[in-house]
Amino acid sequence: MGSTSADVVIIGAGTVGASIAYETARRGASVIVLDEGSDIGNGCSYANAGLLAPSHVEPLTTPANVLAGMRYMFQPDSPFHVHPSPRLAPWFARFVRSSGATRARELTARMRELAVHSTRLHAEYAERGLDTGYRANGAMDVFLTERALNQATANLSTDVERSEVITGEEARDREPTLGPVAGAIFRPDEAQVGSQQFVRATLRAAQSHGATIRWGTRASLVPAERDRIAGVDTPEGRIVADTYVVAAGLGSRHLCESVGIRMPMEGAKGYVVDVEVDGEGPRIPLSFREPKVVATPYSDRLRLCGTLELGGDPRSVNASRVAAIRAAGQRGLPGVRLRRVVQTWAGLRPATADGVPSIGRSAARRDLVVAAGHGMWGLVLAPVTGELLARGIVEDAPTMREAAFSPDRFGRPRRSSSPRAGRPVLAARAAAPPVDPPTRTPMRQREEPQ
Repeated sequence: MGSTSADVVIIGAGTVGASIAYETARRGASVIVLDEGSDIGNGCSYANAGLLAPSHVEPLTTPANVLAGMRYMFQPDSPFHVHPSPRLAPWFARFVRSSGATRARELTARMRELAVHSTRLHAEYAERGLDTGYRANGAMDVFLTERALNQATANLSTDVERSEVITGEEARDREPTLGPVAGAIFRPDEAQVGSQQFVRATLRAAQSHGATIRWGTRASLVPAERDRIAGVDTPEGRIVADTYVVAAGLGSRHLCESVGIRMPMEGAKGYVVDVEVDGEGPRIPLSFREPKVVATPYSDRLRLCGTLELGGDPRSVNASRVAAIRAAGQRGLPGVRLRRVVQTWAGLRPATADGVPSIGRSAARRDLVVAAGHGMWGLVLAPVTGELLARGIVEDAPTMREAAFSPDRFGRPRRSSSPRAGRPVLAARAAAPPVDPPTRTPMRQREEPQ
């Protein structure tokens, strides 16, 4: 029961934690990754749409989502459902307060900027030989009604990525399995990966650079005096590091609050229905915008993914939602013969009360870095999160210094004996590219692994 040391300890081996492990290890840091699960896919990284679509990325707290949550509150098969729960009231109150139009617009632009860069990093991972299931065939947003198509094209931004508005007939020419649709937006730069495949590949790449992965390990942060952390306690003993990274999904809330950092976070349940296809299926990912269902083709199945549910029983699978997802897929793809359901899965996406992830170093605990609350965007934003944080940790580069993403922005827990939080770590973002240049040499003088 002795102590172990490393440059970086990462708690959480999902898509985000795996990316941070890879990016820090390949820069020469000694890395230990801890995860409670017995293997990959223990949490919400088990399954998702697998779609790398920067055009979809936005804060959860948009005016449209608030209105949808209220509108659909009593519809059990709706695409966005909020259970009326007293426990959820403080979280939802902050959610509503954070949904101003100006804030939503500014943060959408920034998150999509990061997502575009992250999608390029996904391509670079594949070029380096990481077998993440990356396929760059483009993707299509499909609209069943003229009204929805007109609204989307009126607000179409060309600043994020290339896009082409096409008619319903042109959409069916590109994707013959589609049924009658009003039109579509084709985005040639969008791609797809496999969620578990991505985690497995990035963790293996991290291990090839010397990282250690410990499965089945419950970890707890130990606060020290002033603004530091004494270590991470595990059943095998304490681990001491220069930097502690919390990337544990919903578990990040308890870990952060145990060292005096408030992290209001709830699980936003999303559903996945994997179906066998008899004959020809779609060739590219399709996002049906009105029912908010994504159809992603894989070699052995068609994945239908959709809905967002807040405040319900985290263990339940709502049969009405599953039926609605499958019905939406069948309606949009009447030419596809869906056979047996391979699996139905519901997972909790960690969502902060103000709708954006916490990414960056804490000022309250200066050896603590947080990467949590990515919601539905964990897979698409994982590489850029890993790169930015790794450059900040290893190279001391001034990355992610933005108040909107600061892990300190929620303040201290209401009841905590932890030391005072100190000033926020992130100042307002200056006009700068997503990745800032390094300012000095790495934390430890050692050769970069080849």
